[in-house]
Amino acid sequence: MKPGFAIIRSATVLLLALSLLAVPPVEAKALKVGEPFPAFKLPNLGKAEFSTDTLKGKTLVIYFWNNLCGCTEQLLALKEFIARQEKKSFAFVTVNEGQARAVPEAFLRDNRLFYQVLLDTDMALGRKQLGIRVLPTVFIIGKDGLLKEKLIGMVDTRKLQSIIERHL
Repeated sequence: MKPGFAIIRSATVLLLALSLLAVPPVEAKALKVGEPFPAFKLPNLGKAEFSTDTLKGKTLVIYFWNNLCGCTEQLLALKEFIARQEKKSFAFVTVNEGQARAVPEAFLRDNRLFYQVLLDTDMALGRKQLGIRVLPTVFIIGKDGLLKEKLIGMVDTRKLQSIIERHL
């Protein structure tokens, strides 16, 4: 092979590789209020697979968070409110985004919280499937399985409680 040809071939391969990197990833379709919320399965802290299908017929609040977004303070503030909903047809599920199991485990243990925590360590659900770009993001799904509210970013805790109560 001629030296000039090898350089051209290498440059072509490099340009092809760079062009593939330049293609933006396919964006997840943003869910709209009134649309069916997709069922999903994720591992929980106990390493068992948890399915939202088990919560059909309940008002479901899904709180996407990690410990870098200021969400932990709100999760602490919601503790008593969530406990008061225990006898209602209601479920509160948190999804930790992009962190190793040890992070939410330590947070729950240190604060004596008993939330259902699911792990989305690779963010395949949050970022890739649901298009979440900001934490916290809270989805409120009605008993009919339709998305009732989508709250992006930090919402005042009392306001969040009021919004949840509206759908119970």
